[in-house]
Amino acid sequence: MKKISISILAVLFTAAVLPSCSHFDDLAKDPYAIYDAPAQEYVHPIVFNTEKTAMGIFRGTTCLIMQYGVNHNTENSARVISNYNIPEGLLDDAWTAYYVQYGNAVKMYDQAVKEGSEGLQGIALILRALLISQISDTYGNVPCREAGQLIRTGSSTKYTTAYDNQKDIYYDVVAMLEDANAHLAAETAVSFNRVCDKTFDGSFDKWRRFGNSLYARVLMRIGMKVMAESSGIIEFDDDERDPISVPDKLAAIYQSYLSGEGSYPVMRGRQDRPMVPFNKNNETEQTPFFGYTSGTWNSITVCNTLVSRMLDGEEQIYEVTVDGQTTRPCGDQLYWATKDPTKAGVHTPDPRYGCWWRKIQGMPTQMTAENVENFYKTFLSSAGNFKGGSMMRGSETEPDPVWSVLYEENHFYDLQNANEYPLMQYSELPFIFAEAGARGWVAAIGGEGPIGTLLRKGVIESILEWNPYVTETSDMVVGYVNWVMTQELFSGSPFNTGNALEAILTEKWIANFFIGIESWCDYRRTGYPLLKTNGPAAGNNCILPTRMRYPSDEAYRNVDSFKAAVDGWLGGSNNMTTDVWWADTPESYNNRLLGRQ
Repeated sequence: MKKISISILAVLFTAAVLPSCSHFDDLAKDPYAIYDAPAQEYVHPIVFNTEKTAMGIFRGTTCLIMQYGVNHNTENSARVISNYNIPEGLLDDAWTAYYVQYGNAVKMYDQAVKEGSEGLQGIALILRALLISQISDTYGNVPCREAGQLIRTGSSTKYTTAYDNQKDIYYDVVAMLEDANAHLAAETAVSFNRVCDKTFDGSFDKWRRFGNSLYARVLMRIGMKVMAESSGIIEFDDDERDPISVPDKLAAIYQSYLSGEGSYPVMRGRQDRPMVPFNKNNETEQTPFFGYTSGTWNSITVCNTLVSRMLDGEEQIYEVTVDGQTTRPCGDQLYWATKDPTKAGVHTPDPRYGCWWRKIQGMPTQMTAENVENFYKTFLSSAGNFKGGSMMRGSETEPDPVWSVLYEENHFYDLQNANEYPLMQYSELPFIFAEAGARGWVAAIGGEGPIGTLLRKGVIESILEWNPYVTETSDMVVGYVNWVMTQELFSGSPFNTGNALEAILTEKWIANFFIGIESWCDYRRTGYPLLKTNGPAAGNNCILPTRMRYPSDEAYRNVDSFKAAVDGWLGGSNNMTTDVWWADTPESYNNRLLGRQ
């Protein structure tokens, strides 16, 4: 195999076209292979490998830096990720994996053009937009416009590509999604071969709805920056393409959200989510966690910050009494007291908690190795088992007795080897439109009522996406959602028009559990949720990473482009403190600064 060290590190193979949609097993075993095949045969391999990569990034990186979880194994180097002491090369595999699939999406688009398929051209553009935005969101300026050209030409003479500015990349992404909607609107067929699409069964309509939902996410991602730079107007390099107003486009998508149809139809409910199937009994369809031992899987404990919001955390303490002994498990570091959710005076617990975590004891983040060990020893059961909540992994696990009475008996979620995982949640949409309303970008909230109604809907939909054993009217759901609307936020006051953004984005942070890097993007973009980033062991100048470093081999494989990027927008070092373009706003900076005070 010969690696191509540009944005797409791929291996070019040519294979005979196989019947039906049989390339999935081949591409799953060797995701770097590029096959000559009908356009529809690219769909599931690209989607599957993209989601598999996103899942691994969430558990290995997003989960730890965004204070969903903490690695309690003091001998495990992954623990430093929670402290922002992130080793170079952490996400090298993600760069490679995403660019390979981006190249496949480029190849798919060209094939769809040859076939004259409007719908498959649209799907290919959606996948390209998704992939390049994820890459740029992770690293900042990256190869985009030249990425994929090698696959188009089949040439092996050029091994390097230039890095594009993130602003240009995102304007291209907007154009891709605008064109995708137009292509799918022009498609006369209802579907393509469902065997080739295990996510939407070949439905062009559902792909169009996903694409426009992604479009809403993208517009919200760049909206604050575009509003600051050009009053919300996107001007394209292509003179034949009309400018786009971010608020006006969001308003158009929002009207389609309200009506269920319109010019930019979006997901109508949970049934329209892009759910990607996995199968632990088929080696080509297993999750990235399939081979994890129980020790590896259980090494991540629920973070104290998340517990304080999902269960109850009205009080921060130094000391705790366990088995009659009073101790300071974190030394001089405060942490949220974890309360028994079955006791009087404690708010109704979040119905999602038992789908994600086995026990209720949370662990603080950014602790020294000594305090991690002390905390671990403090919360050991008489049998020698750690009382911290690890991620759910199916019916073989035994949840905390306290939690099991809150969650229906014998219904355990398997995060390690579930049958399917979401590429994007439907609940993200009401959160997006609630934020757009709070910012005044959606002028008339209209049929959904005030901003609070959209916030409430986002929380309810997220609960129902994860917990199939409750309904919107279940006491547990009603109680928790009512608490969300009245409880103090991290800043110290309940939801109101003045702190609507914090309320919306704090709940969106919870709802984006296991959704790649979405919560990390929202944090960098807005500074919410308010997270403490200056713990005793915090590295990176007490700054939650603003980006990940470029892969370690770019410095010698793509020398000129790498050097231009590092010496240019990064100011001389491949660091994790320089803001990416869309995050470089005063609002974001000031909110993030609160976590260091």
